[in-house]
Amino acid sequence: MSSRSLRRVAVAVAALLLIVVMALNTRFLTRDEVAALAPKPFDPAATATELWNRARTDLPATAAPLTRVVPVLQTDVKAAAAQFQAVAPNQNAYAFPVTVQGAITEATDAGLRVQVEGVPTVSVAAGPALNGSVVRDAVKFTFAQAPDQTRFQQVGDELRKLMTAELQKAGPLQGKTVKVVGVMNVVAPANTVPAAKPVVIQPLTVEVVS
Repeated sequence: MSSRSLRRVAVAVAALLLIVVMALNTRFLTRDEVAALAPKPFDPAATATELWNRARTDLPATAAPLTRVVPVLQTDVKAAAAQFQAVAPNQNAYAFPVTVQGAITEATDAGLRVQVEGVPTVSVAAGPALNGSVVRDAVKFTFAQAPDQTRFQQVGDELRKLMTAELQKAGPLQGKTVKVVGVMNVVAPANTVPAAKPVVIQPLTVEVVS
């Protein structure tokens, strides 16, 4: 056998050995294992549930009494945001985690008017006034974490459904004293102090005190 033939045989044997070694060190996955490794499709409802649970677990620890937040807010918005750990989802917008306790003086499909000493008009959002996007922003879920604008908005819509269920669970509230943990959305361009207007709280928990 010529030297050229020997080299060809040697190359063929080496290639065969390499294939055998690769096969021995390769783990072949089943169809189910391959499916498990594939990226999971984005589910707005499941994402909203995860964010809702996170908000109800984490935000109460940082929520400040509304009666403390409002006076600082009416003096210096950025200082209030820093002091009370507000989240800024975009420029000039802030989500403040707050708590409030008071008697429900009026209950409508759009909100619950709460009597709070030192703050003229406070309402807990209900019905069409509920805004899940505020809660979404408060737990720092950003547009970059969703596949597109539509599904980003859908997360807020799904959160709104969970907020609606929370209010329904609380039952009729007219005349009752409640403690609410929620998020107050504030928009203040260029750190201007927002004009005095009704305070609207997006609810996370509503507890009947009496």
